[in-house]
Amino acid sequence: MSEQWTFYFEPDKCIGCHACSVACDVQNDRVDDDNWRELRHEPTGSFPDYEETAVSTACFHCGDAPCEKVCPTGAITKRDSDGIVTVDQDKCIGCHYCGWACPYGAPTYDPDNDGKMSKCHLCLGEGEGDGHGKPPREKPEEGGNTPNCVDNCVTDALHAGPVSEMMELASEAAVKRFVNGSRRALVEPVEPDSGGD
Repeated sequence: MSEQWTFYFEPDKCIGCHACSVACDVQNDRVDDDNWRELRHEPTGSFPDYEETAVSTACFHCGDAPCEKVCPTGAITKRDSDGIVTVDQDKCIGCHYCGWACPYGAPTYDPDNDGKMSKCHLCLGEGEGDGHGKPPREKPEEGGNTPNCVDNCVTDALHAGPVSEMMELASEAAVKRFVNGSRRALVEPVEPDSGGD
């Protein structure tokens, strides 16, 4: 594998506009109740200092994908070129083991397709590049491009690319949580570390 790809998310930049989830739905012909990318509002703090933080989630294409490990038919695999976790619809039996194993709830199941699983595939490295002033790709067929959700994020809160590049963008706290295995995704902490500025 050349290098594992992943998402990197900065919740402090996210304004909760849903551009990422809508872009995903449009790119992949998803319907409202079957989203591959979701924007949730997570509670932080406690009364009276309660707030909600917008958190954009999808499949994070884990380096050691638990969904792949539990799939009884081998329908879920990681691409050698970039580590993108994909599903072969012809092999999927809709058993939902992958959904139970996924810490992010990324797999969705289509009742119109025998309950088979589908999920984010990072636009297979072929994002459109047509969102919010970002130019179209010159050669999208070559892959290695960011997915539509990233291309359409209006505040640049969402990023995707090789893990090493995403770690360069991330804070020391986010990298530490990712490297030590306490997080499978590169996500900035919502609250600053104690003892800091």
